[in-house]
Amino acid sequence: MKPSAPRSFSSAGKVSRGALSFGVAVTALAAVTAALAARAGTVDPARTSDEAGRRVLAAVQAWQSEKPVGCPSLTGLVDSGFLQSETRTDDGWGTRFRIVCSGTSAAVHSAGPDGRFGTRDDVVIGH
Repeated sequence: MKPSAPRSFSSAGKVSRGALSFGVAVTALAAVTAALAARAGTVDPARTSDEAGRRVLAAVQAWQSEKPVGCPSLTGLVDSGFLQSETRTDDGWGTRFRIVCSGTSAAVHSAGPDGRFGTRDDVVIGH
């Protein structure tokens, strides 16, 4: 028996199934990339900071429940297992959080949009 000739999938001529599949895959990849790029611009840095800061504050409070004296660092929280290494330790604008303790209470500080601590746009979680 003689193998049959490939079928035509377009009016322009014979196109192999592999080439057609490749074209569909490239189109789908382009659509996904465009969707991700569009969505990337919709992340609210203030919300990101608040969510990440609350996770860090919870770790600080857990640390303080076991060690009532002192104030932990972000690195110390990770090293001692109170904070997972994958947990975000910077705010939505890319500045590392600061932990400030006062007696038995604690707060997590974000530098805010300007990236400088001690200015009006700082975000404080806790206290």
